[in-house]
Amino acid sequence: MTFNKIETQELPDIQSVGSLYVHEETGAQLLHLANDDTNKAFTIGFKTPPYNDNGIAHILEHSVLNGSEKYPSKEPFVELIKGSLNTFVNAMTFSDKTIYPVASTNQKDYMHLVGVYLDAVFRPKLYTDEQILEQEGWHYHLENADDDLIYKGVVYNEMKGATASPDSQLYDHLSSQLYPDTIYQYNSGGVPKAIPSLTQEEFLDFHTKYYHPSNSLTIVYGDMNISEVFDAIEEYFVGMDKAETIDLSLSVPEPKEKRMEATYSITDGDNPEGKDYLALGWHVLEPSDTLDSYGMKVLDEILFGHNQAPLQKALLDAEIGGDIESDVADIGYPTAFVITAKYAESKNLDRFTEVVEDTLKDIVKNGLNKDLIKAALNKITFQTKEAVISEDNPRGVIYAINALSTWLYDQTPYDRLQFSVYLDELAEKAEQGYFEELIERKLLNNDLRVEIALKAEPGKNDKLEAETLEKLQAYKAELSEEELADIVDKTQALIVRQETPDKPEDLERIPMLTREDMTTDEPDYPLEQSDLFEGTRFYYSEQFTSGIDYVSLYFDISDIDAKAYEQLSLLSDLLGELDTENYDATSLQTELDTHTGGINGTVTIFEDKDGNLKPYFVLNGKALSQSLPKLAELMKEIMTTTSFEDQNEIYKLVQSYISDFENRINFRAHIIAANRALSQVKPLSKLGEHLNGIDQFNYLKTVRDEIKGEGESSISTDLADGLKLLLSKRRFNILYVGDRAQSEQVKTVFTDAFADLPETALAETAQFEAGERHNEAFVTAQDVNYVGLAANARGKLAYTGETQVLSTAFKFDYLWNNIRVKGGAYGSLYLHRRNGNVALASYRDPNITKTLDTYKALPAYVRDLELSESELLKYIIGTLSPLEQPKSAPNRGMTAFSRYQRGITTDDMIQLKTEILDSDSNALSALHQSFEELIKDSTVAVIGNKAQIEKEKDLFDAVYELY
Repeated sequence: MTFNKIETQELPDIQSVGSLYVHEETGAQLLHLANDDTNKAFTIGFKTPPYNDNGIAHILEHSVLNGSEKYPSKEPFVELIKGSLNTFVNAMTFSDKTIYPVASTNQKDYMHLVGVYLDAVFRPKLYTDEQILEQEGWHYHLENADDDLIYKGVVYNEMKGATASPDSQLYDHLSSQLYPDTIYQYNSGGVPKAIPSLTQEEFLDFHTKYYHPSNSLTIVYGDMNISEVFDAIEEYFVGMDKAETIDLSLSVPEPKEKRMEATYSITDGDNPEGKDYLALGWHVLEPSDTLDSYGMKVLDEILFGHNQAPLQKALLDAEIGGDIESDVADIGYPTAFVITAKYAESKNLDRFTEVVEDTLKDIVKNGLNKDLIKAALNKITFQTKEAVISEDNPRGVIYAINALSTWLYDQTPYDRLQFSVYLDELAEKAEQGYFEELIERKLLNNDLRVEIALKAEPGKNDKLEAETLEKLQAYKAELSEEELADIVDKTQALIVRQETPDKPEDLERIPMLTREDMTTDEPDYPLEQSDLFEGTRFYYSEQFTSGIDYVSLYFDISDIDAKAYEQLSLLSDLLGELDTENYDATSLQTELDTHTGGINGTVTIFEDKDGNLKPYFVLNGKALSQSLPKLAELMKEIMTTTSFEDQNEIYKLVQSYISDFENRINFRAHIIAANRALSQVKPLSKLGEHLNGIDQFNYLKTVRDEIKGEGESSISTDLADGLKLLLSKRRFNILYVGDRAQSEQVKTVFTDAFADLPETALAETAQFEAGERHNEAFVTAQDVNYVGLAANARGKLAYTGETQVLSTAFKFDYLWNNIRVKGGAYGSLYLHRRNGNVALASYRDPNITKTLDTYKALPAYVRDLELSESELLKYIIGTLSPLEQPKSAPNRGMTAFSRYQRGITTDDMIQLKTEILDSDSNALSALHQSFEELIKDSTVAVIGNKAQIEKEKDLFDAVYELY
């Protein structure tokens, strides 16, 4: 072994010991975070500074996973996932680095993942296969000489969707203006108009230079034999010399322009009034500024943590924007602090900066409220410590990213892994005016600042798309017949590559687990229950939660009609945000942040095996055990005495919820489309639409307009009446997750707190129906589409181990190859739930009809499916993998409660795993008729580009403007 240990560091905050190693021959460094976590993680990263907007680092991230020397199949990454019990597999491009993280609780599987990733990054096939860049990056696409010439490529289409978001555009403008003449002026993901400039020669040169062991940083995490990892890495490092050191440090220059104005696209014909974005950005940190790094995060919470926070409130009260956001933005080597006003007018940019500066000056002059500082510190400390015990997330990957935030720039990797000492220091320094001084130093007296106005421009994207198409056709017209034929030949050759199955001998090279590595074992999540009030229950799940009590109040709403669910959703969001009987909104937020880990409302609906719905209005709370009485007091205060009289405050909150949904459209529209389609066939999903789908979005806009309208809004009375309806002992149930010794105390404290609730009986159980069936399209200002199709499988396709194995085959074979590889979309979705929900969706998709045709051909794929034993085993393992994901303590408790409500037992889970392991290829293909029936009885919902939807409008019964 030629890795030498150079230092060791105790890291109690993340319950680990850090050891830093250096490789003798190459100088490569490796950080080992040793602990007893069985969810082992491996992350290898490279410094990958962009030199323009062609997206080379991003395209390379995709491309190295398209076959390698040892694993020459087209996409060993996908084949690996099929046959892995991984808990995390991904690759990520940042502004100046690219990382390849994997995680697994199975040691054998873990080493398989490490081996395949190492071969991918150091010995990719892209040097000998130019079609990899064409598929993943871009190519001229012309299937027939008479067709329109277009650009196509996975990253090209991904970035058309990503860069359409005004939030993304604002970030890019901010980075380029604040850091001119640096690598941070470029979009490392790629800008669509620049991506087609990337050549194969540039592509290879970039990999040669930056994917060298000397330029790598590796983080290994968890309970393992580290020597096995060293041996795996050494295979790729042996014989390699030290390469040029890549230095990402910089001296931040003065912005060339302190103010800029640009435009972003909204839907053609949409009214741009009140839809501009305003932003202020400061350069505030560099990697060595450790204490200030934590300080800026706390300051952000102090100034903007909620609507009553001083700077957030000042901007909202001044009506600068309908929604205000802030961010300590990790640009790369530099960090910026950004304030954004959405739903604004560009003409108010001066007023925006004035309010910010005046408010900050007033804070410095008069000092921050000490209780506000204490609350912010408590909130961040609680969140940070809770994250350490959260097995839901791949902690090893998160810690790797945290370590790289300093280590990448030749600083110690430990600073972002030991937070207690810095938070304690901040608490001490706060008494001496640290945060007021931080405001002066980083914001008020900082010339490294820019101001940006991003104006809404109707139809901008459509115009740009038309210009691109026109230029391509002009270019095509200049080509000779031979040159046209060459493009057609290359297009057809790429299609042939995409459609040609991998050689069996290539697939056999990819390591995978065996049947003997699989088990049907299932943890038994405990749930005890006892009587509470008449007809209601106290549920308790014993879990180790490190002294945190998790309490959820479940109010039975089974008698409330569907039409009230839109209001119930808003009501749940408003709880904890408004005045109550004993606290104004500001002091309530301070109390919550000081004494608890948060209190929030939601509406949850369970569906049992027979299709019966069990809806609850839920108030969730969590706090350290010593704060239990205060938690109960605050939950009682919020649930029983919230005032809805302040319609101006409700308006501000509603506007922020609208903004949140629009952000979901930009980044999760495939989920929205799938759920919308499901709402037409499933009563549960229709209620979901009322709660958080397009129905809820439209309801929020109506509430906003009514409050600001000329007439008097009834929203205050409606919400108050809605809350009053919930307050009955007959509705009141409790779920507690935590320590057994605390359970009786929790029951007593909350029973006493809510003892004065009335005993109003519930009305007759409400009946729920699915929505109206018709194919819908929703227009947004995007260049790509999100194509959803859904059906109700009850009575048509049983939920079994075999159907779940097919789900895996759909996701990683049929849909991957047809929607992503050949169709050019960034991704796709398929789900089949135990309750009968079946949905498909595409993500950042250039197609609509072609994608729907792919969905409709699903039964034929099932009919013709012939799997070898090894292929079947891959899908079996890939199907078991999600069932073996680690769960945090509160999630284990929630799982116990959810399974009880849905009538699912441990034996049911064991049976499902047994069926998965016993799956047979012939039995899978025999299900094609069930899928045929399912597809015939499906509905469609599409979110996407206006021009394309209009072009294919015959597909839809109704077309709506979304936003």
